[in-house]
Amino acid sequence: MANKYKIVHDREVCIGCAACASVCPKYWIMGSDGKSNIVNAIKTGNGEEETIGPLEVDFDSNHEAADSCPVNCIHIFEIKEDGKENKLI
Repeated sequence: MANKYKIVHDREVCIGCAACASVCPKYWIMGSDGKSNIVNAIKTGNGEEETIGPLEVDFDSNHEAADSCPVNCIHIFEIKEDGKENKLI
């Protein structure tokens, strides 16, 4: 089974620097409000958006996007087989 990850983006904290979209344009784009968005994300209704998927191929580029964020508003969680989440960044 492929590893599954959840990426959570706290848009309220986002300052719109575009670092994530610059290093990982396949998954990150800039919104019309000047803040970044995860491509095909699910809006959670609490100022965050998230996506869940088998990112084993693109894990490194999304991790680089999270590392590049100066305000640490991108979080990556590994989803274990039992459904528990392990925060990686």
